[in-house]
Amino acid sequence: MRVKLSLALTIIFASSFGNPMLVLSQGDRSVSIFNQQQIDGSSRGRPGRREGTGSRGDCPVANIPLTALVPANNSGLAVEENPTFWFYVPAISQKTVWGEFSLQNEQNQNVDRITFSLPNKSGIINVKSPSTKPLEIDKTYYWYFKLYCDRQKLSAPVFVYGRVRRVAPSPNLKNSLKAAIAPLDRVTLYAQNGIWYSALTELAQLRQTQPQNITLDRHWTDILSDVGLEKLSKEPILKVVSRKS
Repeated sequence: MRVKLSLALTIIFASSFGNPMLVLSQGDRSVSIFNQQQIDGSSRGRPGRREGTGSRGDCPVANIPLTALVPANNSGLAVEENPTFWFYVPAISQKTVWGEFSLQNEQNQNVDRITFSLPNKSGIINVKSPSTKPLEIDKTYYWYFKLYCDRQKLSAPVFVYGRVRRVAPSPNLKNSLKAAIAPLDRVTLYAQNGIWYSALTELAQLRQTQPQNITLDRHWTDILSDVGLEKLSKEPILKVVSRKS
């Protein structure tokens, strides 16, 4: 995919033969600069699920289902010791709705499992893995997000799951990040290097601090649209949910 825009840098994640490809556009120039190698989840036999199922247990069908903000292959890279994960959560029940997030290592051992009280309206939330358990570099981890529509969590949940791998930034990327002047430059650098979770988190945080910035809105729309999540681009980012257990 190639685009030409007269405004600032635009990050675009496209798909070519199943691999996310990044295209960076500035002015009337656009060049393909990255072809991300997918994380191999074949050892687990489950490539992931980006959207939740329909009606399950006490959860009715939502117009837009529970959705993980990840590329179509349900995997991505991060540089942080404790990445942040983003999910669209629909308001699908008048009852108390709980979210449960868990993270497992390659040996199927729980790195983290926490339960949240969710907002009573639809929107995008984030969940950050705890600082006490940093992810190891070049290791693949498997995350699961479950949505329960009953207080006791007795019925079957709606759920999504996928993968994350922490990588060490290259010396060039490290230097470029240090030299970055504008916050949006950091987003672009992460995107250039195919580091999905870090790029999305930095951009989401910028939008939260500058909600009236139409340039950030445009970048947000672009990055979601080019992984097939354009339907979520206008959804509000809600406050971080509270940890229950």
